[in-house]
Amino acid sequence: MRIQWELCHGLPRFFIQVYLLLTLISVCAGIANADSSNVVLNHDGSTIVLEPYAPNIIRVTLSLSKDSALAKPGYGFSASAAPVGWAHQQSEQGDVYQSSRLIVTVGTHHPGKPLATQIDIAKFFNGSTPSANISIRTPEGKALLRMTGWSMSEPNHKDGNAGVLNDKRPSDPPFYQVGANFVSPDDEHYYGLGQYHEGFLDHRGHRVEWRNHARR
Repeated sequence: MRIQWELCHGLPRFFIQVYLLLTLISVCAGIANADSSNVVLNHDGSTIVLEPYAPNIIRVTLSLSKDSALAKPGYGFSASAAPVGWAHQQSEQGDVYQSSRLIVTVGTHHPGKPLATQIDIAKFFNGSTPSANISIRTPEGKALLRMTGWSMSEPNHKDGNAGVLNDKRPSDPPFYQVGANFVSPDDEHYYGLGQYHEGFLDHRGHRVEWRNHARR
């Protein structure tokens, strides 16, 4: 299981899209593919992968399972990675991956080495995953998106989602619940969401709950 999202910048504002694959499903990691075009970061037991598809398109993947983070993109991705024009460097801010259109920064975090019990607890309870502060801005300094936190946990009674394990087959890989928190600029607006429109044209400021169940 992994969190995978993509940012595409440079289209008219209402066409800018961030795709969040936040699902309560069973995902097969498949064969790990550590492509040379990717930036692969180890953050306190989690793996963060930055994969560019154009100067203004970046795919970001996070997971407590390294194999899942390194796996090929899921459904809907037909393009090939294109790292031309992107450069990776480290600074006091953290790891910086930059093109002529975007600057992606994975903030530095120094929590110390986690105990074995902390790593084990992180598998079962939301909010126990290592922190990940990921920001995306333009070279001119305009903020586009900032990820402030994420979670990845096995379904359990504490979080009230253990019932999904009744659908798990013996041949299935582990089930996880994942989530992420994002902060966007004050002038950002959200349109669409298909069947989840709930009568609003602009979803900014409104709570929208949605779920996606699938098997691979």
